[in-house]
Amino acid sequence: MKRLLKLDYLTRASVNKVINDIDSYNRSWKVQAHLDSEQLRELRQLATVQSVGSSNRIEGNKMSDEEIGKLIEHLQIQELESRDQQEVAGYYTTLEIIQEQCRDFTLSETLIKAFHNELLRYSTKDTHHRGHYKKVSNQVVATTKDGQQKVIFQTTDPALTPSAMESAVNWYLSTEEMKEHPLVRIGTFIYEFLTIHPFQDGNGRLSRLLTTLLLLQSGYEFVLYASLEQVIEEDKAGYYKALMAAQRHRGTEEEEIGRWLYFFLNAIRSITERLSSDEQLLLSEPEVLYLNPRQRRVLDFIRKDGALAVREIDALLPKVSRNTVKYDLKRLTASGLLVKRGQGRGTVYEAS
Repeated sequence: MKRLLKLDYLTRASVNKVINDIDSYNRSWKVQAHLDSEQLRELRQLATVQSVGSSNRIEGNKMSDEEIGKLIEHLQIQELESRDQQEVAGYYTTLEIIQEQCRDFTLSETLIKAFHNELLRYSTKDTHHRGHYKKVSNQVVATTKDGQQKVIFQTTDPALTPSAMESAVNWYLSTEEMKEHPLVRIGTFIYEFLTIHPFQDGNGRLSRLLTTLLLLQSGYEFVLYASLEQVIEEDKAGYYKALMAAQRHRGTEEEEIGRWLYFFLNAIRSITERLSSDEQLLLSEPEVLYLNPRQRRVLDFIRKDGALAVREIDALLPKVSRNTVKYDLKRLTASGLLVKRGQGRGTVYEAS
């Protein structure tokens, strides 16, 4: 795996700049000094819901953050009837274990299999293979907006998977490789895990859970309060392109992961920026913190342009249905962030 890190000068310089930004934020992160325990709990709960939702939607799950929040709040395992609900419950319980017990774990194949078993614990169709490496070939596929699946790249043969996973884990834990920056080691291991794709299903979700585990163990505790999964979901195309750029040369001297590392590290840098913004929102406008990105855009449009009618917001969000816009306006009004004035076609919305 060391050969994957033969980066050219410009790539290495870009990667090092992002790492420096992340480490600088991590050293100066003072959220605990500004927020009380209840505010921290709210911020962490919000990030958890966003992480569960985004990681599952990347793989084709249809549940919204609002639906996931309600499911988590009233989680009744015996009532998980749909596959989407089962997947959400498994991700949530596994993430909770990682958040609460990360210091007690050491990366190993046994641990990875145990997390996979927990991740798929409630998925009835996955009972036969959970916690076990794949027995038949699989592929990395992406789910498009219209629900179609597109093959991204081929993965390690099932017969070679155990030895490939052993090598990956040993590389991550080796004393020699610990000379590399921990963020580089984490990004490299996650790339290798995704390329091996050791399990029949759940690899993408598990890779993101393992990312959280390794970041927490490396001292990047701010990941508890901002969702890395949400950043990846918002640039899913970039995520797959970065993986494909390296994987198309899999097993050759040309295989290197500079583009993937930059994407991976830049996503982490993005959550430091979001956390800084969210901290300020929690102090000044806590209602805004719980809006999804689309609702924040609607609010920003109205605050910038003044009173807007539904048709004007439609024009600003051409890919969003009118019913969705109306729902967002209703929620923003109910939260006190907007005021509705007029009636019928004369109705406009203003910032409160």
